[in-house]
Amino acid sequence: MIERNEMHGALTLCMTNREGRVVHETSHRNRIVTTGRDLVAKLFGAQVPGVPPAAVTHMALGTDGTDPTDADTALRAEIAPRKPVKVEYSRIAEGGVERVRARLTSVFDSGEANGPLREAGIFTAATGGVMYNRVKFDTVTKTADFKLTLIWDVVF
Repeated sequence: MIERNEMHGALTLCMTNREGRVVHETSHRNRIVTTGRDLVAKLFGAQVPGVPPAAVTHMALGTDGTDPTDADTALRAEIAPRKPVKVEYSRIAEGGVERVRARLTSVFDSGEANGPLREAGIFTAATGGVMYNRVKFDTVTKTADFKLTLIWDVVF
């Protein structure tokens, strides 16, 4: 049997109120875009002429609800400053294969990224950089009364 190692990911958005109670939670599968696949290949081989590839370090939110495509290189309407990610690794069984899951977490506090949100992505820098993936989701309206935690599971 030939193993198929298809990278995939899913984003969970978890909005909590000031008391820490979850008021909204939803999950959506993402699209790993061509620049993301290229990044993983270059990190694996460490063969980038001139400049070594950078690891993913930040998450961003945006307001555009256009479906993701392989050609996306940025969010369509990014807002707020990007937030650094915390990364944890674990092994999981999936389809009879032991895989590695990278769980990335970022938190947007009450004063950050307020308004209607429709898209998110993972990047290699606080500004610019390479976009690894993009997800579109039903509108989530965040206000200063809430904190939004993004939990992104990427499976290899």
